[in-house]
Amino acid sequence: MCNHKRTILNLNFIMSRVQQLLLSKKHKSNLIMQSDPDLCKTVWDPLRIFDYYASYKYAVVILNSPLNWKDDMLLHIWKKSQINLTVDGGTYRWLHYLKSQGVDLLSGQYSEYVPNLITGDMDSCPPSILEKLKSMGSIVVETPDQDHTDYTKALLQLEQYIRKDNIKLNGIYVFVDSAGRFDHIMANINTLYKSDKLIKHVQVIQIASSSLTWVLRPGLHSIIIPKILIQNNSWCGLLPVGAPVNCIVTTGLKWNLDNATLQFGGLISSSNTYDNCPEVTVNTDSPVVWTMGIEPFQKSVNNYEIPPNFY
Repeated sequence: MCNHKRTILNLNFIMSRVQQLLLSKKHKSNLIMQSDPDLCKTVWDPLRIFDYYASYKYAVVILNSPLNWKDDMLLHIWKKSQINLTVDGGTYRWLHYLKSQGVDLLSGQYSEYVPNLITGDMDSCPPSILEKLKSMGSIVVETPDQDHTDYTKALLQLEQYIRKDNIKLNGIYVFVDSAGRFDHIMANINTLYKSDKLIKHVQVIQIASSSLTWVLRPGLHSIIIPKILIQNNSWCGLLPVGAPVNCIVTTGLKWNLDNATLQFGGLISSSNTYDNCPEVTVNTDSPVVWTMGIEPFQKSVNNYEIPPNFY
């Protein structure tokens, strides 16, 4: 009988101890959420690449599309980048842009503008140019697989490159002006949707001469907005490409979304702008495309009107 009572007492003690541990764990979790409400928030500060004084680490990827940059800003962005990659015909586009800036890369006098990596199925760049750049230090990787776009394959190769050399990046900026063939535009968006599987833990952002575009995954996001974009009522939008967004909440926009559903054939948030706030937050239950105009900002940086601390 005594042994039986002792067993019951031991079991009661164990159960009591388990309950205490569970309550303690729950209490600790609540404290963490209370003390750091932004613990699960993804912060986007995409215009840091224009701040030449910031220690912001990024890679540049140039696709085979027009480089509509009329100034030397792209030269500064390239030189500050940790890795530079040109994709097939994007290599020729880069050489053409350099010539517009008075730089003849193939002369051998401007090694700082030689791509670290050149990828693609190589059907849009002359072999003679590839051989010349290879002799100047570029790593050329032919990726003939036709089941994936050159953009997708470039991110896969870039992931291998940074993993091999243990390079830490905050972001990858893919230069592609969204004009011309609609199927190419949608293929690029499709690669954005897949980017978190292609290259993990790095923000992938498409950059054109007047806009930025990327995908917000399910969860809470904070997007830092420079004052000049707010003052100029620059446009922005949230687009549910591929599937509906069943529930989305925003702050900091002129036309905020409050537990809204976004879907093509129904509501989408296009031609939106900012509500005099330096931060936009987006809480979404599904992937959604964020896109924003940057033309006033781009012009101001080029005219040296924005100081190092431009927020």
